[in-house]
Amino acid sequence: MKKFVLAGVGTVTGFDGDALLFNAKTLTESSISLEVTEEEIRGGLANPLIAKYFHDAILNATITDALFDMQYLALNAGGEITIGGDSIVDEQVTITTENQITVTGTPVAFGNAGIVGWYSKPNEDNWSPITFVGQTAQATIAVGETVCVKYNAIDDALSQFIIPSNVIPSEIRLEMKFPVFSAGTDKLTRSSQVGEFIVSIPRYILSGSFELSMTSTGAATSDLSGSALVAYEGTGCNDLGQFATVKLREYGKKWYDGLTAIAVYNADMRLETGKTLTLKLRGLYDNGSAMSTDLLDNTKMTYSVNPSNIASVSAAGVVTANNAGTAEIKIVATDTATLADPIEAYASITVS
Repeated sequence: MKKFVLAGVGTVTGFDGDALLFNAKTLTESSISLEVTEEEIRGGLANPLIAKYFHDAILNATITDALFDMQYLALNAGGEITIGGDSIVDEQVTITTENQITVTGTPVAFGNAGIVGWYSKPNEDNWSPITFVGQTAQATIAVGETVCVKYNAIDDALSQFIIPSNVIPSEIRLEMKFPVFSAGTDKLTRSSQVGEFIVSIPRYILSGSFELSMTSTGAATSDLSGSALVAYEGTGCNDLGQFATVKLREYGKKWYDGLTAIAVYNADMRLETGKTLTLKLRGLYDNGSAMSTDLLDNTKMTYSVNPSNIASVSAAGVVTANNAGTAEIKIVATDTATLADPIEAYASITVS
């Protein structure tokens, strides 16, 4: 197995079903940690260690984005962003009618205080309360004077979400990608980045905590940290669930790179004349340390039968029994056929 350098922060993408919620490309931190509690099983004379039992596994992710996104806060709080709402606006007004302040917007109620506002003369910090009827409020002020006014108004383009008192963070699907760089002298491209390390988490729940810490000399960061929840996306009766799938994509890598052997699941076939059977092949990679997830594509193989009159094999790997007897089937990964050490496999067939 080749070794690489894993460095940098990568990118993180969040999904809700088929909706892409965010694509964070400005991270300052992105890390994952797997923790598990172990118990020692001991017994017998001198109480030696017999085995270890592992439980309470958890996969955590620590993610910080240098930029602000309101979606980050909403997901942590379990809120849903909606468009339209009210907020305090500032307006400069020149008085045209004595003792009346008329604004261009439409004031609305400010909580339980009613339709109120505040005004102050420019360059002063002395705000006096006023009450609006429509767009007008009464105040002791002369024609021609200019005042600064604050009031609550509807903004149809404003985005907002509610932080409930019983915060339940959102659950999303998270895809994390980290850059992979070359190591050593085996360098096939001009770029030092030769691939991507991918962590796919089907069920990711955010921590529910965030802090907006702003200073006069800095900017607030956004926290996307959380934990993986168990997901049942496997097949079979004994699916115990999974936290994540870890993948490595090497740029320019071909399917047979690192392939060391081909395993034939039905290597010993017994068929009656005229019957057929499809070969099932899996790839063994890097000295058997990894096996292909899916069956290999039979059309990427070249087949030969010896003796040829006993059976035949189609381009799709379908074996047909032709005459009684025993024969050997040779399977070669076509793309490696011209190499000094082609990847081969063998199967036998007995036809009755």
